[in-house]
Amino acid sequence: MVTFDKDKLSEQIKALGELPQIKEVRLLRQRLQRELERLTKQELEPETTISKPDTRSSKLKKYHRYLRMIRDNFPNLKYSQIRKQFAERRKGRETDIPDAIWQNPSP
Repeated sequence: MVTFDKDKLSEQIKALGELPQIKEVRLLRQRLQRELERLTKQELEPETTISKPDTRSSKLKKYHRYLRMIRDNFPNLKYSQIRKQFAERRKGRETDIPDAIWQNPSP
């Protein structure tokens, strides 16, 4: 992809203005004008980044990373037991793991 600089574009447009009125030259001059307008418009408007929604794989990675962090605090429990307790906690029931660990599982 070709990148354009505003100064180079304006110089090219001036150089094309001196050439005779040929169809290809006129079309090139119009295209360069549009590109120059687009570049000046980009400078005026700051770019806004739109965050993409999480994909299924990224959600599962977060889920399993969370459960592994809890497992690090409770090495005597199996991974499947932690998953069952997490499901119970989501339902609002009491679990063997304290709420403080569920809130912040980092060691």
